[in-house]
Amino acid sequence: MVDEPGNQPALVNQLASAAIKVLKPGGVGVGSLLGLWYLVIESKVAEAIAATLIGFCLSYVSKLWEPIHQGNQTRAKNTGETINIAINETIEQLFAKATGAEDIYLLCQALDCRDYKPEGMGARDRIFIPMLQEVFVPLELDSSSIAPGLNRHGQSPEDWQELRIWTFLAQAQQEPAYRQLAVVAWGGFGKTTLLKHLAYIYSMRQHEQYGVPPLVPILLPLRKYRTQLTSAQPPTLPELVMKHHLKHLAELDPHIQRLPNNWAATLLLSGKALTMMDGFDEIPEADRPALSRWISDQMRRFDRSVFILTSRPTAYRDNFAEPLRTKLWVRPFKPKQQHDFVQQWYLCQERLDRGGRDTPEVQREAKRNANNLLRQLNDTNRPELADLAKNPLLLNLLATYHRSNPGVELPRQRAELYQDICTLQLRKRPDARSIELPLSPSQRQSVLQAVALTMMQRNLRLIPEHELVQQIALIFQAQGHTVDPKVFLRQIIDVSELVVRQGLEGCEFAHLSFQEFLAAAQISALNQEALLYPHLANANTQGDDLAWWRQTILLYAAQTNPTGLIKEVLRQGAHDLAYACWQESQRTLDANIAAELEALKLTLQTSRYAKLEELLKTQQWCKADEETYRLMITTVGKEEGQEFDPEDLLSFPCDDLKTIDELWVTCSDGKFGFSVQKQIYVKCGAKLDSKYPGDTIWENFCDRLGWLKAGKYLGYNDLKADPSISPTGEFPIARIFWGWGQFSFGEGGGASRKEKESGWSLEEEIERRRNKSRGSMGWTVEREQMKMKENLRRIVHLLSHQDL
Repeated sequence: MVDEPGNQPALVNQLASAAIKVLKPGGVGVGSLLGLWYLVIESKVAEAIAATLIGFCLSYVSKLWEPIHQGNQTRAKNTGETINIAINETIEQLFAKATGAEDIYLLCQALDCRDYKPEGMGARDRIFIPMLQEVFVPLELDSSSIAPGLNRHGQSPEDWQELRIWTFLAQAQQEPAYRQLAVVAWGGFGKTTLLKHLAYIYSMRQHEQYGVPPLVPILLPLRKYRTQLTSAQPPTLPELVMKHHLKHLAELDPHIQRLPNNWAATLLLSGKALTMMDGFDEIPEADRPALSRWISDQMRRFDRSVFILTSRPTAYRDNFAEPLRTKLWVRPFKPKQQHDFVQQWYLCQERLDRGGRDTPEVQREAKRNANNLLRQLNDTNRPELADLAKNPLLLNLLATYHRSNPGVELPRQRAELYQDICTLQLRKRPDARSIELPLSPSQRQSVLQAVALTMMQRNLRLIPEHELVQQIALIFQAQGHTVDPKVFLRQIIDVSELVVRQGLEGCEFAHLSFQEFLAAAQISALNQEALLYPHLANANTQGDDLAWWRQTILLYAAQTNPTGLIKEVLRQGAHDLAYACWQESQRTLDANIAAELEALKLTLQTSRYAKLEELLKTQQWCKADEETYRLMITTVGKEEGQEFDPEDLLSFPCDDLKTIDELWVTCSDGKFGFSVQKQIYVKCGAKLDSKYPGDTIWENFCDRLGWLKAGKYLGYNDLKADPSISPTGEFPIARIFWGWGQFSFGEGGGASRKEKESGWSLEEEIERRRNKSRGSMGWTVEREQMKMKENLRRIVHLLSHQDL
C-alpha cells in the first residue's frame, strides 16, 4: 500500500540520503530501481535503502519517469510522479554534497553520458532509453595495429583477438604509443557509445575494476565545437575546455564554474587527463586539414596525457596529416556480444515498461522475447540477419523493430530495415500518440528523401536550420503542398525524430545512414540512376570520396534492380564497387532480378581478378601479394588495413578462394598458392581443424615455406619472392597473415590512392615502419618475433577451409 502524502517527505529524505552515498563520485553508480519500487509501492523503507545501496543508478530522470506509460492506472501514474520528485531531490542533494568543484565536474560529465541513446535512435513508444551501463557491451578491437611487446597479461594466443580499450589505457603511462589512440570504424559500430562509456566509468571513479590508473575524462564532440576549432585563431585545448566544454556542463550545475582558470591546463600538463575527441569525419572535408593540425599540435603540447580520436576510416586516412601513434579498428559484433546486448536490452525494456519492477515474471518475459529475437538472428536459413546484427546500430534497430512489431518477420536487408524504421517513425509513432501530422506518412518521407538527396549532393551532414526551412519550402512548392515548412520541420524533429537539432549549428538526420538511405530512395523514386554515375569511380574501394557516396550507391542497389547500375560500374572500372553492389542485392526476393544477377556473376569475377592475373603473369609477386590481400579483405566486407578474424577465413566464399588459388598456382607453375601451402601443412603432420598444431609442427611448416630460418621469422623483405629460388609455398603471404602490426605502432590502414600514384610501395612502407618500430620504447627482437608468429598463425584457419 502506498504511504499517505504526509509521510512521503520523510521517506524521500531517507532514500536520498542512501542514494547520495552511492551516487557521489567513487560510489557504486550502477544498478536497478528495485529500491524505489519497494519504497513507493510497498512502503518497505529498509528494503528500499538496502536495494538502493546495492544497485541504484543515475539514469532515468528523463524517459523512465515520464509519468507512467499511457494506459497505466492512476496509482501507477502517482507512483511515477513521486519517484520523479525523489530522484530530482536526490541529485540536487548529491550536487550539494560534492566535495569540490572537480567532483561536480565529474558528476556533470557522468550525467551527460548516462543514457544509452546511440545516434539514430530516437524515442519510440514502448521503447525506453535505459542507462548506458546497463546495456553496454564491450567492443573488441582489431589487433593488427598492436605494437610488438604489448603486454598480453598472460593471455593465450587464442585470446589475443579479444583486445579492448582498457588494454591500451592500462599501459598508456609506460608506453607513449598508447597515449594517442585513433578508433576507426564505419557508421553504427559504437564509436561514440564507447567514448561515453569511458567518460562515465572514469567520472564515477569505477576505473579500478579495469586495472587502469585514474584519469579525468574530457569528452569533446568535435562537431559541437566546429566553429571554434576551424576559426582563424582557434583556442588551445585548455581554452576550449574552460570556455566551451564547461559552459555546456554548467547547464547541469553552475557550481562547475568554480574550477580555477588553470584547471584544464594543469590537468593536461600533468598527464592526468583523458581527452576524447569524437567524430573527426563529421567535420566538413574542407575543414579537416586545419582541424588535423590543431589536434596534432595539442597532442604534442600535452604529450603526457591520453588522447582518443574517433572517425570513419576514409576521412582519417585521407585528411589527417599526422596519424596518431596507434590505430584501432572496431570489430563487428560477435554472436556472444549480440546475445549479451539483446538480453540486457530486453530486460531493461520490460522492467521500465512496468514502472521499474525487476521481479521474476518480468525477467521471464524479457528472456522469452530476447530469445525469440536471437533465434531469428541465428537462423541458418536467414544468414542476412546475422550479417546485420554485426553492426551495433543495426542490431539496436532490429531489436526496436522486433519489440514494436511482435510476431512480424524481421527485415532481410539493410534497406528494408531502414524503411521499416522510417515507417515506424513517420506513421506508427504519431498514430500511437494520437498526434495528427500534416501530410500523409508517404508524403512526409518523400519530403525527407528530397532533403537527403540535396544534402548528399552538397556534401552536407549538418545544415543551418533556416536553410533547411527554405529547402523544405521549395520542395513543398514543387510537390504542391501548402503546409508551413517551419511547422513541418518542428513536428519531424519533435515527433518523428528522424531529424535532430544540434544546438545553434543546425539540423541533421538522426544518423548519417538514414540520410544515405533516404537519398538512395529518392533516386529510386525519381528513376534517375544516372545521378549516381559521376560518383561511381570515386566510390570504389580505393576512391577519393569513398566514405561519402559508397553507402548511398549500395543502398540504392538494394532497393532496385541493380543490373544496369552494375554494368555501368564495370564500364567505369570500379570492380570492387560492382562486386559490393552485387553482394548487397543477393537477398532479393524477385526471381527475375536474381536470375539477372546470377548471369552477371562470371563477368564480375573476371573483371575483379583481372589486375591480380596481370600482376601474376608479369611475375610481380609482391604486388600480386598485396592485391591478393586487398581482394580478400574487401570480399569479407572489411577495409584495407584490417585483419582477418578466424570466421572470415573459415567461411571465405569458395568461388573466390578457388579463383585466387588457381591464379597463383597456374602463374607460378605450381610453386605458389594456398593449396600448395595446404599440402605442405598436412605433410608436416597438421590436422585441418583450424587449431594451432603445436610448436614442432608449426615451426617445421614455416621452415619448409621459408618463413623461418635458424629459428627466427624472416622479415617480409627478406623473402625471396622468386619461384626459381623460393621455397615451395613461400607465397602468397604479405598482409594476409604477415600484417602491418609487427612493423609499427599501428599507423596501418594502407596507402591512399594518391600515395600509391606517387610511387608508394609495399616493400618500402614495411621497411619504414619496421625501422620506426625498432626505435620505439619496449621494442625487442623477441617481441617482434612474437608478433610475427601471432600474425602468421592466422593462415591455419584458411588452410582448414573445406573448399581449398
